[in-house]
Amino acid sequence: MAQFRYQAVNRTGKKLRGTIEAVDQSAAVSELRKSGLYPTKLIAAAGKSIFRQELHLGFLSDRRVKLQDIVPFCRQFATLVRAGVSLNKSLEVLIAQTGNKTLKQALQHVQDDVRQGISLQEAFSKHPKVFPEMFVNMVGAGEYSGQLETMLERLAVFFERQHATSQKMVSALTYPFTVFIIAIGVSIFLLVSVVPNLAQTFAEQGVNLPLPTRIVLGISHFLVDQWYLALGIGLAIVLTAGSFIRSDRGQLFWDTWILRIPVFGTLYRKGVLARFARTFSTLEGSSVPILEVLDLIKRVIGNRLFDQALTEAQQNLRKGERISEALDNHPILFPAIVTQMVAIGEETGEMESLMGNLADFYEAEVIEMSSRLSSLLEPLMIMFLAGIVGMIILSVYLPMFTMMNFVR
Repeated sequence: MAQFRYQAVNRTGKKLRGTIEAVDQSAAVSELRKSGLYPTKLIAAAGKSIFRQELHLGFLSDRRVKLQDIVPFCRQFATLVRAGVSLNKSLEVLIAQTGNKTLKQALQHVQDDVRQGISLQEAFSKHPKVFPEMFVNMVGAGEYSGQLETMLERLAVFFERQHATSQKMVSALTYPFTVFIIAIGVSIFLLVSVVPNLAQTFAEQGVNLPLPTRIVLGISHFLVDQWYLALGIGLAIVLTAGSFIRSDRGQLFWDTWILRIPVFGTLYRKGVLARFARTFSTLEGSSVPILEVLDLIKRVIGNRLFDQALTEAQQNLRKGERISEALDNHPILFPAIVTQMVAIGEETGEMESLMGNLADFYEAEVIEMSSRLSSLLEPLMIMFLAGIVGMIILSVYLPMFTMMNFVR
């Protein structure tokens, strides 16, 4: 037995360190994986570093793979399996056809593991940044039940619809964010380049400046003369906010606040409910145990408030109670239509179809609301941009009106 020092992350992303005894590095990795840990570094007790590539821990350098790359991969994989092509040959074909370098590298590691007799689920699970946990679990269910091609097709549909819904939401939010950035940029340009020249003119003329002009000139002088301090304050605010949001308290605050934003909060909640219903339907139809279904849904949603509600539902299930009773305690998160559909699904055993219908409903709602929001926001954001720039220009032109009246 040899001893290894490891650094790893658990399923919640928490970093852990420790030591483990195993026959070799592969056994050490397997033991850590069984404990729910994903090793990021493994060093022999003697001090010799074991490189990531040697451990086939490609996920350490993996970048996220977009859903539009995962969807065709699932469909192609399903076609090859249905045609009776062996797993090794299927992976070889997929590696040759994949254009995404990150996905190609991960598949090469998966193929190497499969050749060594490792299960497909375990091989994919070594690359959590490339293959989502839901993908890994459904592949495992398909591998165990002999319905791998069916699971892969379900995954393709799931990721396809998830991508379409999320893209609609992103499109609705991109325009106002872009206009806001442009407004900030134009304002800084005016304050740094235009206002100082006018300020010099006012000083030479000895004009009595109104309050709005004095405020704008003060901001302009601060940005020009003490730009390093302004930059430092901006960076401090960004870093502090980022650090706070990454904390448990900050994430809970953010997840609560985002649901309360007028209009956008409603759109966000509908998007979350669409993912909830679609994930529930897909996993339920794949014969995944219900407790594991709820556990995977929590990871797909990624919101602390929904997480707490679903954890309560898991506790109810362990007590022999219904999921719908727990969801009914959170009417702000789960509207009556959701809890009623879940309750009917529990009574009739038709949870898959009912959740599928609910997912269709909310996905359509997200698409429609995103389209209406984009049309409504365009003139509003133009007015916002004009208002910000207009206030700056008006404040510097007010003294000119005073000068003109003085000349008369």
